Amino acid sequence: MTDPFDLFTLWFKEACLREESYPDAMCVSTVSKEGQPSSRQVLLKHYSHEGFVFFTNTQSRKGKDIADNPNVALNFYWKSIKRQIRIEGEAHRVSDALANEYFITRPGESKIGAWASKQSKILPSRDELDQAISFYAAEFQDEPITRPPHWSGYCIVPKLFEFWTELPFRLHDRTVFQKDSDGWQTFKLYP
Repeated sequence: MTDPFDLFTLWFKEACLREESYPDAMCVSTVSKEGQPSSRQVLLKHYSHEGFVFFTNTQSRKGKDIADNPNVALNFYWKSIKRQIRIEGEAHRVSDALANEYFITRPGESKIGAWASKQSKILPSRDELDQAISFYAAEFQDEPITRPPHWSGYCIVPKLFEFWTELPFRLHDRTVFQKDSDGWQTFKLYP
């Protein structure tokens, strides 16, 4: 296979059939302007040859890290099929139109949560969050819940894929696709 997106699709479909929960979960790793790495799980909401999309509060730690350093890493790990995919690339904000299109599909409670949560900030008490949820629920009681200006998505444009398959005795199979001016170059790595 010469196109890493085709191989991703093949593996992702298998994971969706066999992974018990959240086959769309991916670890997103960012690096702050101080050089501190940080990782967290998010859900993949869309992918194409343009990249891999997730949505979040842009004022969260990951949003701030991406604003300072758009180079990020993704990792999909599917224990059920003994495979993982590492992706390195650059994050770009999605269009407002795409963010709006996705936001309207979210449950009402999640939309209210996007308004109420000051993601990654210190929460003095759970009561403060509950009050914010009540406030925004009342605010939008009789009208559609619009997307907050600080809530959007990021598309990770890949520069590198590594497809890893678990094999006995830790002699795993590792195939890399790396983008250059001629397209995708592929090679194997020692386990």
